[in-house]
Amino acid sequence: MITRADKGKTTVIIYTQDHTNKVHTYHSENNFHTIPNDPTNIYHHTIQKALQQCDTIINKRQIKHLTHKNPSPPTLNALLKSHKPNIPIRSVIDNRNAPAYKTAKKLNTILNNHLQLDNEHVTINSNTLTNELINLKINNKQRFLTFDVKDLYFNIPIRETIDITRNQLLKNNYRQTTNQIIALLEIILGQNYFSFQGQIYQLDKGVAMGSPISGTIAETFLQQLEKIHINISQAPKH
Repeated sequence: MITRADKGKTTVIIYTQDHTNKVHTYHSENNFHTIPNDPTNIYHHTIQKALQQCDTIINKRQIKHLTHKNPSPPTLNALLKSHKPNIPIRSVIDNRNAPAYKTAKKLNTILNNHLQLDNEHVTINSNTLTNELINLKINNKQRFLTFDVKDLYFNIPIRETIDITRNQLLKNNYRQTTNQIIALLEIILGQNYFSFQGQIYQLDKGVAMGSPISGTIAETFLQQLEKIHINISQAPKH
């Protein structure tokens, strides 16, 4: 088969079975499990029902535009990381026809309007970071480090992140508004599945790759993590 690499404009030629084996290895390492039946219709009905109960955050006239008429399972496209040893894959999941996609896109807008994150340790873009580093005074006893989270989306703890989101929302919003946002969020995050070669895979942890709301959820968790650990590391020593 002919496919493309994860980065750059590299084209990769690989035996189809080798590609499939890499995908199955990736699934095994991340504890994905197969399910016998496609849950798309059930998920679709669940989203429709939940939207009817979110009158505080969603106008009822918008509801019919927030679900697909004929939804289908998200599909996995495995890109090859040709720049890394053993050429592992990076999973790219197309959620555009998933039951929760349009609702997730709407809820992401609502969440960003109601969620007041501190953004204390967030930089806007690479240019801003460059300017900040130029003006940073570092002595010979300090070091500059970078960290990368492996498979970030797959390792976000959902229950903990939902609790963090709820607490953040309650600081600036009415309880009814918060409850409706959280109820819809729990349903969307619970629909984390995809298809590959006719088989349906379900994930019991993490947020869905390719979902419009996953970036916001990951950022919410990471900022809480930074708030705890970075602030502790900066506390004066006694």
